[in-house]
Amino acid sequence: MDYEGSDETRENGKPQSEGIMLVEEVSVDEILELLSHQRRRAVLDFLLTHDRPLTLNDLRNEVVEEEQNTDITEIPSQQVKQTHISLHHVHIPKLEDKGVVNYDPNRNIVEPTEKLTQLEPFLNQL
Repeated sequence: MDYEGSDETRENGKPQSEGIMLVEEVSVDEILELLSHQRRRAVLDFLLTHDRPLTLNDLRNEVVEEEQNTDITEIPSQQVKQTHISLHHVHIPKLEDKGVVNYDPNRNIVEPTEKLTQLEPFLNQL
């Protein structure tokens, strides 16, 4: 189907739905990489659920509770600390590199971006 000439086309010739703000697309390979680790999936899910910036501590607590299937107060502090380190040094930076979140390490704030909504249908399938 040829979309060129249509009023509802993008520069690449693919259709554009009315009222949808265009953001840089995330490739399938990037989506698979981002969703390949359970902790990243959990972070993305929490950000989508809350639809607002969250602190790294809040995300850490949610991830630890989900992984251990228990309240944060029942989890050894060393395990909580290891999860925090992994989120801070590995998972959140990877999400930021792909433009899915903005991370301010000085304030420990993780903020979802418009790109995150592109991952929602894939997360819902997992």
